[in-house]
Amino acid sequence: MRYRELVEAKPLGRAFNHLEDLVFFYGSAGTIEALEHLKDFATAEGSNSIRMKWDGNPQIYWGREENGGPLVLGGHNAWSKGVAAKSPEEVADFIINQSGSPKTPDEVQARKEFGNTFASLYDEFDKATPTDFVGYVYADGLFLSKPEKKDGVYTFCPNPKSKTCYHVRAESDLGKQIDRANIMVVGHAFFQQWGLPDSSQQPMQDFSAFSNNPNVIVLGPVYNKTPVKVNVQAIDRVEGFVKQHANQIDNFLQPVKGLADLKNIIYTYVNQTAKAKQLDSLSEQHFFNWLSQSKVSANKQNKIVELNTQAGNAISAIIELVKMIQRMKDEVIDQLEGEQGDIWDTNGEGRVRYAGDKKFGNVKLVPRKRWTPS
Repeated sequence: MRYRELVEAKPLGRAFNHLEDLVFFYGSAGTIEALEHLKDFATAEGSNSIRMKWDGNPQIYWGREENGGPLVLGGHNAWSKGVAAKSPEEVADFIINQSGSPKTPDEVQARKEFGNTFASLYDEFDKATPTDFVGYVYADGLFLSKPEKKDGVYTFCPNPKSKTCYHVRAESDLGKQIDRANIMVVGHAFFQQWGLPDSSQQPMQDFSAFSNNPNVIVLGPVYNKTPVKVNVQAIDRVEGFVKQHANQIDNFLQPVKGLADLKNIIYTYVNQTAKAKQLDSLSEQHFFNWLSQSKVSANKQNKIVELNTQAGNAISAIIELVKMIQRMKDEVIDQLEGEQGDIWDTNGEGRVRYAGDKKFGNVKLVPRKRWTPS
């Protein structure tokens, strides 16, 4: 395998990437695909393909290896390590004794309490899951005990590290389900085998098969129903800009020996700038200021400077495209967040869209300027 093929075979970013990150992950072709997503959003089919992105906790994976087999259940740590627990005792043992070393007595106690709580999900999900279901699904926890009801609305904030909360009117059909349940999760996708990477997930639309236990609600994906308006003139400007700068951008992003992680360096820069709430400062000069203070080796820093010069200051063009697409994306998000269905969010994490026939994978529409990971 050639060097370029070896480098490009490695996955870039996450299972869902920010729309604007397609610019530096995949160059001019990625930029055009980001614009194709935006054009799709302006159609009825495209706007209805946008799903709510959830900030739930914990992640839960479950299913059966074979028809009639025991339930397999675990959290993200068990999934990533391939630990397939087939009883409540195995679930608790992994979390309490095998998933890290707590450093303080409080951490030991917290780990034990969480392990026992998670293990208590086993019998509930076993009842909810058909005995002939083969394969695995994953979901985000929304609540593991009945949430508070105030002024006719259930509110739950599943991730203690964020300000995202979800709300359901008690009089709605979903609210009436919550009246009878103590556990609620939102399902996302299907995996054929336990422990596969996120990129192997297959989006699921219907989780009604897991409705055998009224104490457990497995909510399906919540799709956008609001028509989306997209700034066509802005798209035209970006298309013109990317055509003008395509060669310098693509030449700059070509894999180079000794600098195979260039795209991930730019990714880290944008992520750290977002986390610092400085996205308005994105620029070529800001990038090189950040680079000089980063953990990137001096040799790699020099290579980046040299490549950028050879490519006619490609970094400047890349960052300008990132900002252009981000502005259009934010306009779309503002429209999506105005919708209130049976369940709605405040301080939400955004929306997602599966790739479908797109080449460069799934994308997410996150209000990056005001929502950042903890």
